[in-house]
Amino acid sequence: MKELILDKDLYIKIVEWMQPRYALTTFRERKLFLKKIFKQYKILNKDTLRAMMKSFKHQHQRACISMINSFCQDNDIDFNLVIPRLKAPPKKIPELLSIEEIKLMINSVPKPYDLAIRCIFNFGAGLRISEIIKLRWKDIRWVDWAANPENYGIAQIKSGKGSKDRIVNIPKNLMKDLYQYAKEIGVLNEFNIPSGGLIFSFGAINEKTGKIYKEKLMLLEPEIYKYEYVRSRYNWFRYNIIEKYCEKALGKHIKIHSLRHSRATYLYEIEKVPIEKIQVLLGHSSLNTTLLYTKINPVSVFDLVKDTKEI
Repeated sequence: MKELILDKDLYIKIVEWMQPRYALTTFRERKLFLKKIFKQYKILNKDTLRAMMKSFKHQHQRACISMINSFCQDNDIDFNLVIPRLKAPPKKIPELLSIEEIKLMINSVPKPYDLAIRCIFNFGAGLRISEIIKLRWKDIRWVDWAANPENYGIAQIKSGKGSKDRIVNIPKNLMKDLYQYAKEIGVLNEFNIPSGGLIFSFGAINEKTGKIYKEKLMLLEPEIYKYEYVRSRYNWFRYNIIEKYCEKALGKHIKIHSLRHSRATYLYEIEKVPIEKIQVLLGHSSLNTTLLYTKINPVSVFDLVKDTKEI
């Protein structure tokens, strides 16, 4: 079959097929582009694909065509389009923060968000912002640590990017400070083990009741609620902590994700952790992705050549 009829019935079938296969953010983006394709074109073939490619400005738009190919394959529909390869834009070197800058960030923010920044940087090879927002007391293996408080801690990061779980280590001083924080806010159980819900509220606490806000959306559409909750808490953290305190202290704009890039590079360059182990800690499927995280810090290159003779 050389062409595919793009009608309403096919659109509904593809959307239903997509939903269990993609994370909510990806599902929404793909669905939006898919809707535009079905609205603008009546059929999909080589000619319409060529026209689409001229207007595509985002990778998700090209991914929609691959997704249609996959849908057809899964449903025994004899249709497949060869998608022309585009010249990939050059990869940008991620912005790296120095240890001194990270310490200044930590010292500039109010409690307990100094702990949150320390967690983002120090858990494993660094956390994504969505992971620190969703982090719960029960995700940390407190019983194992309590048996030997001089040892490092262990946490299970659940439903990370791609819905993958991974295990990460926690430095012992950070474990002690997290435990002290749990003690201060009264979340220790009868066995003196931290228990309860989210570690950091990121502004989601009702000041009158002291409880986490739970909108009706959580009961009606829990998956959408999770997405909206993370997005709203990210925006709160971005404005109320990063912009208000960290950027003011550093005198420049920063990305929260730079903490994760900086941590991976620090482990690779300073601690000499093998790249394959950093890949596991980051939760990357591809080593190529990890290599993008561990770009050589120019300052370390300068140190290597600081004693070379000048002409």
